[in-house]
Amino acid sequence: MTNNVSSRMDTPTNISLSPSAAVSDSLEYKAVSVFLVLVVCGAGIVGNIMVVLVVLNTRHMRTPTNCYLVSLAIADLTVLVAAGLPNVSDSLTGTWIFGHAGCLGITYLQYLGINVSSCSITAFTLERYIAICHPMKAQTVCTVSRAKRIIAGLWFFTCVYCMLWFFLVDIQVNQDGHVQCGYKVKRELYLPIYLIDFAIFYVIPLLLAIVLYGLIARILYLSPLSTHPDNSATSLRRSCRDTSEAGRKAGRQSRPKSALSSRKQ
Repeated sequence: MTNNVSSRMDTPTNISLSPSAAVSDSLEYKAVSVFLVLVVCGAGIVGNIMVVLVVLNTRHMRTPTNCYLVSLAIADLTVLVAAGLPNVSDSLTGTWIFGHAGCLGITYLQYLGINVSSCSITAFTLERYIAICHPMKAQTVCTVSRAKRIIAGLWFFTCVYCMLWFFLVDIQVNQDGHVQCGYKVKRELYLPIYLIDFAIFYVIPLLLAIVLYGLIARILYLSPLSTHPDNSATSLRRSCRDTSEAGRKAGRQSRPKSALSSRKQ
């Protein structure tokens, strides 16, 4: 009795997996999934490429803020390309077709793009805080050359950090003969890695953004420039009216003198 129970517990069952397998093999599922992936990835790729080209080809748009936006666009492009292509091939064939090198490279690029995107947003937030809350310091700190060095440092750090995934993934062959790109060791060993990723690239940037944007909102709320926005427009209209009236008076006074001088001649 106990042997029968233990054998049933140890033997895997495919009853719960059969509906999903049937759905994934259907033509409608493949068509819809491929269409959605192509639309999302295509729109994202085109939009991010346009951002990069506009900033690089327009001289007056080469600002520190736009440098961080270009870094963010390139990181998003990396994620879209590295995540879009495998999804399309997996939906059509149901197996991994990029081999061992593709498994390592695509996984590496996916995590690289995600982590660089988080770092670029954090650097952009810090740059906006300095520019708004410390405008005098921003003239020397927030420069294009410094932004380029910061972006290069972020990419270098993230490239080195994500090399860990070269040793954590590998291709595997399922019982049905399908090749998949998955974990190389037990899933329990990935928990510390995911916790470190979660803390460095999500929790810390989120807390920093909350604090910095709170300080920015406080500065903008307490700024006297936005308390009476109509006064500047009213004073501007008054100065323009006074200037025009003074010009008309000067013109009236100069006309009799010019007439008398012409009569004397």
